[in-house]
This record gives sequence, C-alpha cells and structure tokens, in this order.
Amino acid sequence: MTQINTTHHVHLDDMSDIVFIAIPEDFQQEFNDFKLDHTKLLPVQLPEGKTSIDPQEGINVGMIAAALIKLLAYHSDHADTPYYRQLLVALQPDVSQELQVAAIAKAKIEDFDFAEELFLAANHLEPTTAELYIDLAVLYAQQAKKALDAKKEVEYDFHIEKQLAILKEGLEILPLSELLLSETGMLNLYLGNEEIALDYLQQYLRVAVDSEKKNSLEARVKELSDKLEDDQTLYEAFDQMQLHNEQQALKLINTFIEHKPKVWSGWFIKGWALRSLGDFDAAGKAFITCLELGGKNADTYNELSICALENGNTQLAKDYLSIAIDLEDTNVKLLTNLAYLHLRDEEYNQVHELYLKASSVDPEDPAVKNLALELEKRTGGQLEDNDVIDIL
Repeated sequence: MTQINTTHHVHLDDMSDIVFIAIPEDFQQEFNDFKLDHTKLLPVQLPEGKTSIDPQEGINVGMIAAALIKLLAYHSDHADTPYYRQLLVALQPDVSQELQVAAIAKAKIEDFDFAEELFLAANHLEPTTAELYIDLAVLYAQQAKKALDAKKEVEYDFHIEKQLAILKEGLEILPLSELLLSETGMLNLYLGNEEIALDYLQQYLRVAVDSEKKNSLEARVKELSDKLEDDQTLYEAFDQMQLHNEQQALKLINTFIEHKPKVWSGWFIKGWALRSLGDFDAAGKAFITCLELGGKNADTYNELSICALENGNTQLAKDYLSIAIDLEDTNVKLLTNLAYLHLRDEEYNQVHELYLKASSVDPEDPAVKNLALELEKRTGGQLEDNDVIDIL
C-alpha cells in the first residue's frame, strides 16, 4: 500500500508542484477494479526541487496520491473532483483514516499547514462525517491559542474565523449533528456571542439523545437563557428611564434585582428611578448599595451628591462630587456642578479654581460661560486665569 508522504509538501495551497499529464490511449491500468479514464488528466506531485518529471525516474503511485490529496484539500470544487476522489480511494482504500492519523501527528509537532492540508483532504473525502469538521475546528483552535499567547490579535482573529467557518460548513451539510451543534454553541459562548450560542445549544437539545453531556448542557442553557432574559430586562429598564417612564423602569429593575441582587448596575438604575421620582432617601440607599457592589464610578457619586443636596446636606453633596471629580477630572458637568455648590455658599476661591479647570477643558460649554458670569457678578470684577479671589 502506498504511504502518505508526510515529509514533502508545499506551503498551504500552492499548486506549483502539481503537474497534470495525459494518459496514453494504450496505457491500461486498474487499481482495485478502478479503471483510469483516458479523457481525464492525471495529477502528479513533483519531487521537491523539481520543475518537471524526470524521464529516467518516471512517476509512481505515491506522487499521484500526493497530488490527489492536495487537490482534494484545496480544490475540492474542481470539475474532476468526483473522479479524483474515487481514484485516491482506489489507490489507498484506507486513505481517510491514514490522513487523519498523519494530520494528528503533524498537529502535535505544530506543523499546522500540512496538518490542515491532510484534515481538509480527509474532510472532502467524507464530507458527511461530523468528526472531520471537529478535527479541523480543533486545529484552528490550537493555532488561535498559540496566536493569543503570542499577543498576535490579527492572527488570533483569523484562526477563530476559520474555526467558526468550518463548523458552519459542517452544519450546512449536517444540520442535525449533535456534535457540530454543541461545538458551535460552546465556541460562540466562549467568544461572548451569547444569543448565537443559546440558539445553537437549544437546537442541540432538541436533537440530542439522553446523556450526561445533554444533562450538563441543559443546565448551561437554562443559566444562559435566564441571564439573557435578565440582561434584556436591564436594557428595557434603562430605555424606560431614557423615555422618562420612571414607574415602568422601577418595576422592571426590581424584577432584575430579584434575580441578580449582586449586580451593581441594577441598583444604579433603581436609584436613578427613585431619585427622578423624588424619593431621595431610598435613592441614596440604592446608590450606596451600588457602591458596595463595585459601582464606584463618577455617575454614582454624582447621583449621591444630588440626593444629599435634596436632603439638605450640602457638605456631603460637595464631598460626593469631589470624589466623582477625582475619578473623572475632565468632566465639565461635574466640575461646574461642584462650582455652583460652592457658589451658593460664597466660597469663591473654590469656585474660581473649578472654573479654571472646567474652562481649560471646554471654554465654550454653556455651563462654564454662565459660571464665569455668575462669578464675575458676585465678585464685581473681570476674571483673570491666575487670580485668587478673596472671600468677601
């Protein structure tokens, strides 16, 4: 039996080492009851470094088989592919299995290009075998991980796309394959494509037979489905706040918090809704919970400042705004908000300092311009950037 040549190959789908020869009319040859068709050109892979067939050495079955493998791998749409497929199987009846074994060996030593060629050839020989699509997906996953470890993002994305594409190709031929559906679902889940993942995993559950794997994925699907439903509730609550439908937003966000009490964004929206409805005590408590759960951002402290101010605690409102500015020191809205609090208390040096910071960020902002006018009115003089204003 002719062995697969695992030492000589050309990078990827370069076909420069393949020549096509005509079979003489008087040449008679059978391979396991397969007769050569004299109307078809015969592909032959040239020995390494050769540009033509050496008349002294001639050709052998191995050269033909190697050419057929490459053609099947990279040019499976060739008009004579069905004939070449039959010829290769006639030359090597166990060729598909041999290709897989050789490909796995090449993958282990990270000869990824040749491993891909061998897996592709096996796949195109048996396009209805789900495991062959999985083999290729695993190969691309190996390459993606190697690229990720080397921080080669473009290369990583390239191999992930190939992984997704080969699984999609398999599902076009085998749409009810448990193996392909579950693998595609889990890959999309890993990539963060949760809605796509859920769709594939639900399809898997509809066709899968009872097994430990099915039970495990059923639990995963329920968890994912619940998460997406909660996420949708969160987004809807936010949208309702944007539309000033605070009561509806509050109803939605309370449902979200029942399911996800440890997610800070839910408590932020709850506080926002309560503050908009004028319940400043309850809103403040919601924002404090938001902070405790990790939502320590400028928006949260700004909201707490509003609640404190409405409850009559101006100093606490200033303190909260100061923390917010520490987190976002170029936020004009925060700078002017704090400036106006100091302006109310006639703390003009602090106002001037905040005005200078805000105007350096955006001197055309309406709040900044208005602050300048108010400060000038209160102090009775034209502002200069380096002035220090005495408190009257």
